[in-house]
Amino acid sequence: MTVNPITQSKTNLVTSAVQINALDSANLAGYYQDVIGLTLISEDNGHYVLGTPNQKVLLEIFPTTTREEVRSTGLYHMAFLLPTKADLGTILLHFVRNQVPLTGASNHGYSNALYMDDPEGNGIEIYADKDQSEWDIHEDGLIGGIVEQMDIEDVVKNASQTFDGMPNGTTMEHLHLHVGNLDETRDFYLDVLGLGFKYPMGQAIFMASGDYHHHLGANLWKGSNLPAPVSLDQQGLRASVWEGNQTDYDYVVERLTAHNIPFENSGSQLVFNDNSGLQTIVNLTK
Repeated sequence: MTVNPITQSKTNLVTSAVQINALDSANLAGYYQDVIGLTLISEDNGHYVLGTPNQKVLLEIFPTTTREEVRSTGLYHMAFLLPTKADLGTILLHFVRNQVPLTGASNHGYSNALYMDDPEGNGIEIYADKDQSEWDIHEDGLIGGIVEQMDIEDVVKNASQTFDGMPNGTTMEHLHLHVGNLDETRDFYLDVLGLGFKYPMGQAIFMASGDYHHHLGANLWKGSNLPAPVSLDQQGLRASVWEGNQTDYDYVVERLTAHNIPFENSGSQLVFNDNSGLQTIVNLTK
């Protein structure tokens, strides 16, 4: 087996949460609780923190009055990873019973995934991984993905008839971004965050740490050379949130410094913009 070094990550950083700005944060928080099944952790002046019953934060919603008026870089979708295929079947039955619109249901080879949009147009993926023995792992370290119709009968066969919300063990395991330049995005995330390159698919690329299929996707499906958001408060993606250990944290500090990229460093949190002008947060794991 000849592994290509570009497929191997230099850190173990993983996605942990997403922050979004909403014109109606109360309505959107209600949607993520009632429809998606997240647990409300806290609310303060229109800022909602949601996650799992054991208080793991997956999503923060901030109020804004700045509408997204023009095309810009930003969120394609946020992706909630459920612990099991049965959990995916349970939430699928919940969606069907409550006539929740879906935009897709796909078999990706390494996972089964449901797709939808929230009331303010933010993309959502809810998925369950297959056993790694079923993944298309190439000799050079690439992990191939496919887009085929999901076998719904197989997914729901062990589902519960009662939906009690997203369970403990659910994670915000990856996010997928609209960017303006794929090469620059690949170089930024491989060099500055130390991710490995996992797979190219047309006008999209996928990157991850460790041996995962992807923690980050990036695409040109809204067009190339997209401008950055007009402000941090623009409706839509506010920030992607990552986490890692002290070695990972120090690596990112060193690479940001080497590239003269401005950043804030509290000692346990880094805040900076990526090459697409999107705010990125790296937290030191406790």
